Amino acid sequence: MGSFPTRSVPRPRAESTIAAMPPPSSRADTKAHEKDYLRRAAAGEWERLKPFSPPGTDTLAESASLMLDFAAALVHLPPSASDLILDLGAGACWCSDWLQRLNLRTVAVDISWDMLRLGRTRLPAPERAWLTTGDLEALPFATGSFDKAYCLSAIHHIPNIDRALGEIHRVLTPQGAALFSEPGVGHAGKPGSVAAMRDFGVLEQDIIVSRFMESCRRAGFADVRIRPLSYANAALDLTAGQWETWRQLAASKRPTRALRKIWRGMLELVGAGKKDVLFEEAFAMSLVRVLRHAMEDHPVIVASNTALGTGGAPTYRSRVELIEAPGAVRAGDAIRIRARATNAGSLAWETRERAEGGYVRLGVQLLDAERRLVSKDYHREFLAGPVSPGGAVDCEFRCPAPSSPGEYHLKLDVVVEGVTWMEVEGSEVAVARIRVDR
Repeated sequence: MGSFPTRSVPRPRAESTIAAMPPPSSRADTKAHEKDYLRRAAAGEWERLKPFSPPGTDTLAESASLMLDFAAALVHLPPSASDLILDLGAGACWCSDWLQRLNLRTVAVDISWDMLRLGRTRLPAPERAWLTTGDLEALPFATGSFDKAYCLSAIHHIPNIDRALGEIHRVLTPQGAALFSEPGVGHAGKPGSVAAMRDFGVLEQDIIVSRFMESCRRAGFADVRIRPLSYANAALDLTAGQWETWRQLAASKRPTRALRKIWRGMLELVGAGKKDVLFEEAFAMSLVRVLRHAMEDHPVIVASNTALGTGGAPTYRSRVELIEAPGAVRAGDAIRIRARATNAGSLAWETRERAEGGYVRLGVQLLDAERRLVSKDYHREFLAGPVSPGGAVDCEFRCPAPSSPGEYHLKLDVVVEGVTWMEVEGSEVAVARIRVDR
């Protein structure tokens, strides 16, 4: 298993962010019990296949929840190919397994050596995996080591969550962020949790949304958000008629809505119209109640060292401008091209080559006289260096001319290797018309 540069900074004990926890005397040995849990619980087959079911077992409900946790993590804190990701409380590394299958780089940390040893057997490229035993209250990593951190149902086992959050904040870069998906109100009192504490000595706690978010802020995170639409919820449904009413409401203009509100207010005074005219208010209250229950039952929280935007996931966008290209060349000669590529997205362009992709180059596609594609991967050119959002880089290079005479076009686009061509993300490309002579 790999190791990592180490420097631990202890954090002072702060006001507890948890509820429904065992008394302090019974919490002293929970870490030792976590280290020994795999052997005592005989859970090796489940941990080896998680989130899929071992033969002869039915784990559908838990498996679906885990898969949804993972999908929500990627939606609410999207990783990029250049990120180094910390898998917190990794257990047998099922989350790292899936992240690596998506060509992402991970470091898995868990307090249990047994869990990590099992996890190493399931990783797609164990020879390139970083797995480290460590306590979340004193992480064995240098400050500013990671771009992202994911903690899926792990931090509620930690005795001092405030200290753990301080450590997570410390090991993230100044632009880094962490996502937590945890059980919420009532978790510690559920039969399964009670049995786990009784039989195996592990710690089970409720994560209380407001307290946890405040603890994240005390730990030093600049922006902390709860994500309310993280889960499919069977309690929320609409008939065809209700959907049509909702659709019309969303499409209505402000003056019309204002008049309708006055009319609905008069009806509400006498308790009328809740199934039709007052559908908006009735549905809104139903939505609020369902979402509040979902968020309290299983909160998904993102804590970032920088302000979180409201415009969705980070984007790759570019603008390519043609500065100079010859109108005609001889077959087989080199075509001298000058162009400028501007980073119009929110993600920086990394330009150093990596085997797993994710770096950015200028790509040239060969088109025929009618601009139909002849060769998509006709030529690649490395950029002079990394390009930050809003920045630009000039490229001067030579690419080979087609071997057959005729009329052609060269399309210049920016490509994130192994990820996407930026034109398909809505970016501007440049096209040069070239005549190839004998």
